[in-house]
This record gives sequence, C-alpha cells and structure tokens, in this order.
Amino acid sequence: MIPEFPESREVTLEDKPLFDALFTAHPPEISAYTFTNIFAWRHAHGTTISKLDDHILVVQDYGDHIACLEPLGEGPIAPVVEEALRRSEHASTFKRISAAAAAEMQSLPVVIEPDRDNWDYLYSAEDLITLAGRKFDGKRNMIARAKASIDYEYVRLDGRTAMECEDFAEYWCKDRQCETIEGLRQERCAIYEMFANFDSLGIVGGAIRADGAIVAFSLGEALNPETLVIHVEKADNRIQGLYQLINNEFCKAEAANSKYVNREQDLGIPGLRKAKESYQPVRMIETFRVLRA
Repeated sequence: MIPEFPESREVTLEDKPLFDALFTAHPPEISAYTFTNIFAWRHAHGTTISKLDDHILVVQDYGDHIACLEPLGEGPIAPVVEEALRRSEHASTFKRISAAAAAEMQSLPVVIEPDRDNWDYLYSAEDLITLAGRKFDGKRNMIARAKASIDYEYVRLDGRTAMECEDFAEYWCKDRQCETIEGLRQERCAIYEMFANFDSLGIVGGAIRADGAIVAFSLGEALNPETLVIHVEKADNRIQGLYQLINNEFCKAEAANSKYVNREQDLGIPGLRKAKESYQPVRMIETFRVLRA
C-alpha cells in the first residue's frame, strides 16, 4: 500500500515492478528516473514514496526542506503539483523536472528555474564505442597508455564479480577519503546498494581486471529503448588512461544496440564538467527546479 500525500513510506525492492511499469509506459530521458537511482540513493536523499490521485510522488527529505521528483503516472502533471503544494507547506520544491513538464507548469503560481548542475550529458553511442575522428585523438591516446601499462581483461559482472568490485570501491573510497566528503560518502552508500542488490536491480556492469585484481568498473542500465545510462564509473587513479579504457570497453559491451549513452550530470563540479564535456555530448538533457512562489 502507498499512502496518500503528504503521508509516505520508505522505498523497498518490492516497489521495482511498479516503477518499471511507470517508466515503460513513459520512457524517461532524465537519469534520475530509474528505480536503481531512486532505490540506491534512498538513504542519502531521505527518499519515500506517496500517491496523489493517479500519480506516484517520489519524496526526498533533506531536513530543512522536502523536495519531490516529477509526478509519475497518466494525465496532466500541473494539477498534481498544484495540489501537492496546497497540501504540504514543507514540500516546497519539485526537482529534476523535464522541459515538457516545466512548460506545462507555466500557468501555476510557481518559480521555474533551470538546474544546470543536474543537466544530463547525452552522447552518441557510436562515438563512445569507436572514438573515431580527430576530436577523440586524446581519448585514444589515453587508452593506448593504459593498454601499454597493464595486461588486462574486460569482464562482464555477475553477482560474484560484483562483490569483487565492491572491494575495489572500498579501496577507491579510502584513497579519496570519502568519509570526509559528504557527496562521496553518499555515493559510496549508493554504490554499495547497487552491488548488494545487483541481480535484483537488473543492472549491467563491467570491470577491468589486471594482475588478477579489479582496477576499474562501470555500472549502468537501459534508461529508455534508445539509451544506456551509466550510473557509476570508477578506476584506479594510478593507471593513466584507465577511466577512458573502462568507459570504452563498457560501451562496446553494453551500448552496441543503443543509439545514445547518458552519463548523468556533473553536479557543478568543475573537473567533472570538463571531463564530461570532453566526450563531445550530442546534447544536454535539461532539468528544472519548481519552487513555491
């Protein structure tokens, strides 16, 4: 049972069929709208679910305010947002709102703002697989460096190898002192949830093994019929070109039947923005914040 808004309950693995059905009926472009992201980040975002009329609301409690994702279901969104704002003074924000939904809300007494830090990067799958042309010279050179420095194999993940990657994620986090950086600490928890529930979530993964040990991994899944979304990508920083190598190998293995690859957002982090822009996105998937006026 899902309580009526503003009441809500926690998200569980048993909710996956519900969300899968919602996303199948209305295939998303925005990476936030996968059950994996909703479930894996539930502790970091204080995520619960509620219903309002015929829509499901994903509610996130940040302590000082409550935010909702775009209402999920059939029919117009604007009346659902208007009613949610009327019912709860605490739910003052809607986030990760698509351009189409933002346009629908123009008539409401709300403030609509672009949320650049949470725009998704969308790439041509063929570009990331072939890395053809002068614009990818640097990427091919970095991959060549990695291949020259390690004797490696690329492996697709299953439940067993996923837990090997969990050990590498722990090493990566200690190296980066994740416990001292809130964003990395939260990401570490989300990665753990993805590995611990790898088979149940139905995600795909790949890893690079060198000298018997995992040194890089990537996790993703189908976002919509045309797009593979990459949720996580980690590599040993001591090996030059390893990030470029795992990205290329993962896309070769998992994006061959996709038109696009979504590599999620940069969160406004300058280095991450530069890295994502360097792969030449074909376009950005814009998202918006909707605030109570």
